[in-house]
Amino acid sequence: MGLLNRIMTTDDSQSDGGTSKVDAVIQKYDLVGMGAELENRWVGADGEKESTRDLADYFNRSVLESAIDGSDAPTLSGDIQQVYQSLHEDDADAPLIRSRLEQSGIDVESVMADFISHQTVYRYLKNDRGAARPEQTPAERKESAIDSIQRLRGRTTAVTRQTIESLDKNDAISVGDFNIINEVQVLCEDCGRSYDIVAFLEQDGCDCQSK
Repeated sequence: MGLLNRIMTTDDSQSDGGTSKVDAVIQKYDLVGMGAELENRWVGADGEKESTRDLADYFNRSVLESAIDGSDAPTLSGDIQQVYQSLHEDDADAPLIRSRLEQSGIDVESVMADFISHQTVYRYLKNDRGAARPEQTPAERKESAIDSIQRLRGRTTAVTRQTIESLDKNDAISVGDFNIINEVQVLCEDCGRSYDIVAFLEQDGCDCQSK
């Protein structure tokens, strides 16, 4: 379990004084308009609905970026995704990144304590902002599922590549040029056919079920 996950194992929906943690952190890091943006992205005001997990990651990256921008480590802000991912996964690069941040005057523990979980995002949107998602049609549910799988596949590929490159750089393994093959297959037990997961969903399941 990564350091971020260890920090966020308790209910972090409320800050001292009864103010929602999300609003308190928004004020602390001057994230103007963040509350409305989270709501719009969740309900799909611009067409695409985002999950609370993705919104929590977006919020936490914004917090980290604001902390970096206000410090003596502006060069780290250019690759905020990699910095956040390393801290999130507590990977091999995390100690070096933490050291660089702390040397630039950033209290990493304090910043990460201000990160929020996807459950907190959901409670904030439902209870504090009164947001509600419109009911999805079956076609929208399928499209959303495919999109989630594609993003998870891309994220898994990126993390795998980053992990291999980090281990190679630190002499833990030896590797030349390589590619990541990330496939998820669905096997129909009725007819024995296998499909790529996206193709399986796009064609509404196995061909044998329509005969």
